[in-house]
This record gives sequence, C-alpha cells and structure tokens, in this order.
Amino acid sequence: MPSPFELVSQNLFSIGARTIDEFLSCGFEQLADPWADAVDNLACNITSSVFLPSPPVSSPEISKEAPTAHAVSHPNVTITRLHQAAFNVAGRSNNVLKFEHLEKAPDQKQCFLTITRPDGAVRSYRTEPIFKRKADAKARVANIAVEHGALDFIHNGDSDESKAIKGTLLAPLEDKQPVASASRPVQEEAAITRVEQIEVCCKEWRGDAVKPAWFYFEDPSLNVHGAALKITLAPHCYHVYSCDPTLENNSAAQEHCANLALNEGVLEFIRYGNGQTAPNPRPDAPSVVTGGQIGPQWSLQVFYESLPRPIEEDFGNRAAKDINATEWLRKVIESAKGARFTASYYPLSAMMYGCLIRLKRLGMGEGLSYLVEPQCPSGKVAKAAVALLALSLGAGKHIREVSAAVEALISPEMRRSVTSHVLTALGNETRRINGIQPSFEHWAVNDAYGCRLKVHLKPQLQDPRDYVVPAKYGSKSDAKIAVAHLAAQEGVLTLLRCGGQPPPGMES
Repeated sequence: MPSPFELVSQNLFSIGARTIDEFLSCGFEQLADPWADAVDNLACNITSSVFLPSPPVSSPEISKEAPTAHAVSHPNVTITRLHQAAFNVAGRSNNVLKFEHLEKAPDQKQCFLTITRPDGAVRSYRTEPIFKRKADAKARVANIAVEHGALDFIHNGDSDESKAIKGTLLAPLEDKQPVASASRPVQEEAAITRVEQIEVCCKEWRGDAVKPAWFYFEDPSLNVHGAALKITLAPHCYHVYSCDPTLENNSAAQEHCANLALNEGVLEFIRYGNGQTAPNPRPDAPSVVTGGQIGPQWSLQVFYESLPRPIEEDFGNRAAKDINATEWLRKVIESAKGARFTASYYPLSAMMYGCLIRLKRLGMGEGLSYLVEPQCPSGKVAKAAVALLALSLGAGKHIREVSAAVEALISPEMRRSVTSHVLTALGNETRRINGIQPSFEHWAVNDAYGCRLKVHLKPQLQDPRDYVVPAKYGSKSDAKIAVAHLAAQEGVLTLLRCGGQPPPGMES
C-alpha cells in the first residue's frame, strides 16, 4: 500500500508538478510563476476587482465553462506551457503574457489574456463573464488561447504586416502615452464645468495615469458639432461616451458630452471601474499632449487580428476585407424589424483617420458608442474597423436580442387567439350592431409599426371607441394583432354584445 507521501507525490505529478532535479535540468534560469502575473488594477468590463495571485488548486475541475474537448491538457499545465513558451522567446524578464481579470458581479468573473511578442505583435483572448473564481477564468482563457494557436503565435509570430501592430485597445497601460485631455486648469472651487469635474475625478482617483480623451466630429451639411469622450483604465477596461452633432462648436459639444457622461455614471466608472475602492493617485506621468494621441498606422487586417478571441460574431475564416463589416452591421440592423436601431458613423481626423459609431434605438435614450482612434490610413478603413470593433464587442448579439424581444411581444397563444377568435367575433358583432366594420390604421416609426383600432359600439354612428398600441412591433400584422388583443382585454366584445353599454360591474 502506498505511503501518504507517495500518494501526495502521485497527485502532484498528475497535475503537472516536477521534481527538483527535473526543474533544475529543464534549462530555465527562472520559471515564470503562473500564479504571480497579476497586473496592477488591470481589470474591468464595466465593474471589476483587482486581480490578486491565486494559489494553485489541487483539483483539476473548474467551477464553470469546463475546457472543451479541444483542450490539450489540464488548465494549470496549459498556463505553464504558455509561460514556458514566453520564456523561450523573451527570456527570464518578459512581459509576453498579461492576464486581466474583469468582474461584473461576484459570480460573473471574466479573464482576458493579451500576448505581446518581443517584436510587438499582439493577440488577445477572452472568456465569457460566467466564473465564480478568478483561477477558473484564468485557466479557461489559457485553454482558449491554446485552442486558437497561441503557442504557435508566441514561437513564430505573425506576418511582417502584423508585426507593426500597436492596437489602441491592446497597448499595455504602462507602455502607452496618456491620450488627450481638455486643457483646463483643475479648480478647487465647486463651481467648475462638467468637463472639469471629470478631469478632477481622474486626477484625484488615478493621478496622471488616466486622462480623459476627447474627440470631435461634425455634420458638415449643417455645420454642427459633436464630441466623444473615452476613459481608459486598462487595455480592456474603457468606456466611450458621445453626443449627436447638434451643437454650434466643439466647446459646446464637449460640455454637452460631459453632461451625458456624468448622467451615465462616468465618475463611478473612473473611481471604481476596475475594482478600485479608494483614491490611488499615481506618480505624475509624462506631459500630456493636446488632442488624441496618434499611434502607429495599421491595416484593417492587422486591427482585426488584434481583437480579442473568441469574437462575438461568427465571421468564419474570412479575412477582414472579405467580411465587409459595415454591410454586415447594416444587414443585422435591417433584419431586426421593429427594434428601431440606427447606426451613425462619424469620421475622426487627426493626421490619420478614426471613426465613431453611435448605435441607437429611436426613443430609447443615448444608446451605445464605439470608437476607433485615428490610426487608420483612410476613412474607409476607419469605418470598417469601427464596425468590426462594434460587432466583436457584441453589437450584433445585442441587436438580435432586442429583435427577439420585439418578436416575443406577440406570443403564439396571443396570435392564435386573435386570428382564430377575436377578429372573427369583432367582425360579426359590428355587422350585427350597425354594419360598420372595425377599421385598423397603421403608422411606422423607423422600422416599427403601431396601430389604431376604431370600433362603432352602438347602432348610432357616433362616438366610436379607439384602441391604440404604440409603434414597437416588427410588422403591420403584429401591430394589428396587438391592438385587437388589447381591445379584447378591455372588453370590446362584451360592449358590442350589450349594445354599447357596459354590463353591471364593468367599467365603461
């Protein structure tokens, strides 16, 4: 019977442990510790917590999203393989692997892995926000990376074109120069502008490490201006706020955008966006230039390859130029009947080209903003890049979810009841009372339909009863079913059968 020591040794070997002799003979001067690569404050999607090193777990099981059949080994071993590959190409002191832990809620942890080769080539991978433990999310993202060819990428790199990438979203926080801020002095008095409120909050809570980045655009046909604000706490932790181009100049647009950002919680994001709970001003960063920081130019394919995998949209094996992202997004919006989505593109120019998308539902508030900073060789590339960015971050998924909710407004039971009973009974009763058929009047707002039903309840042709549903249905037929169902729910058939008078106990 094995001794307790032998049992423990067997269990350790089963999860990838090594003997001292094996470790010393492996040729590594210092094996990177897979449990000690936390990045200071690099965590957030919307809200998150700082990642602390997690101790190795003895059980190979993870709490959620277990590795798929494609995973090549135990998650802890996979992390070690990635570190070994990074050591092979970059040596003992390397920053090839960076794990970011994001947290929407205690049981909704997510992990991003960014791999940066010594030649500057970058790849990024991510999990879904479904984990209870950071160690599980980290193990899963390591497996995802290996499944998507990360080991080959670390060893062999990319094409010559890809080696030039310095992606806006993926540049490490400590390596990137701060982007633009509004050049206004910080004031101590309470009477400061909204723009200055944001600047003061950044200064007090983040020092000079986080700067508000402002971008401006216009509608040249109307000579009106808009603004966008980007707050970046970490490579995958940023928010973009924007306003429509309706203001007379950039200053007014900036102040209006700042007001919208404040209403949408920008100060809370700056303070607590990556799990920070108290002010943590850092040493002063280098002086900040005015305007958006201009990074190296890249191609559309390079930008596409830098987006975190897996991407929300299924593009298959298409190259970036073959996806035609702007047309793809247009078709997704067009297919979402009744959802009332619009996508407006605004070019951003500063020596090179960038682009902003404002994705809105008419009548539903400010919507979503996606921004690619000016690093593109042309406006066409910038527009395609921001469409790719929006789709990769789940814009298509969001639109489809809203579209499904619109379709669900008419349940199968409601459809059967109205088409097989309510409409027939409504026609029969109105013919019996006065021979006047009920009338349905439709109207459209964007791609959504509303309907008004007019019913004469009495033999005399006066005081018809109106029933109305708003424009929120994907087709005229759905709007008609909705208004007929509303009328039935409010007792129109009972009123018709009683000569237009409510029976005892029924309110008119």
